[in-house]
Amino acid sequence: MKKWIIAALFLATAWTASAQMYGTFYGVNLFAYKSNLFNSDDLRADSFQTYSFTPGIAGQFEYGYLYENGFSVSGGIQFGTNNQKYKGSDGTYNYDLKATTKTSYLKIPLTFAMQAVNDRKMKFIFSWGFYYSYNTGYSDYILYDFKDPTVKDLETRIDKESYVSNLVGDTAKTSYAMDKRPFKRHGLGALGGVGFNYKIGEKTDLMIQVKGEFLITNAENNEEVTFTPTGSTAIAEKPRLDRPFENYAKYMFAPKTNHNRAGTHPFNFGISIGIRRYLFDF
Repeated sequence: MKKWIIAALFLATAWTASAQMYGTFYGVNLFAYKSNLFNSDDLRADSFQTYSFTPGIAGQFEYGYLYENGFSVSGGIQFGTNNQKYKGSDGTYNYDLKATTKTSYLKIPLTFAMQAVNDRKMKFIFSWGFYYSYNTGYSDYILYDFKDPTVKDLETRIDKESYVSNLVGDTAKTSYAMDKRPFKRHGLGALGGVGFNYKIGEKTDLMIQVKGEFLITNAENNEEVTFTPTGSTAIAEKPRLDRPFENYAKYMFAPKTNHNRAGTHPFNFGISIGIRRYLFDF
């Protein structure tokens, strides 16, 4: 065992000697992407519930270290959205579905990167890493638009504390307070990117990458939630246990028998553009 430890220490020392720290850098990035709340059950919901194109945007500040061999490690902080629009129809109930989930996240990434080492202005770079995410906001809006003009449409709003449904144009509402958030606060994810940096100043680079982020942990709370009636329903009902999104596809009226809803994993894929400033001379 001691031989393995000594060998590992020797390799680490040799690598450090061959990759002396070139210096520190900082930068800002703008990430524009296609936002997805990927869920395998939702994906298999056929025409009843389909994903609609949903754009997203995030801003990031980074601070890191570049080594002489082109390897770099950086940390930072990023804030952005993870929204998803849905649409669909149901022949049995004869309505169209329109829904939007809105979430926002504060992310703390740890990113490793490798870039070409040469005197050219443009250099190839690829990156990978992990991130911690903190959910800062959540809301859901669901509209069941009935095709029969004599039937009033049904709309539902869900946020971190309440679940409210009502017929469009009707003042009466069915409302509940929830003891758990439909979306979890904390999560862990992975990231990766490939692109180039272009020297636009003596110590300044323009960074452009095709980038992806994937939350490894389940973003939704699939545990049973206590719904406590409020408002007009408080007298008629008692608190009950339920799940905000049923047990199958997110907007199905009835859960699928003997089926636990799959995990939901926010996934972003798009273009990251930024400016990086080096605090040392090349």
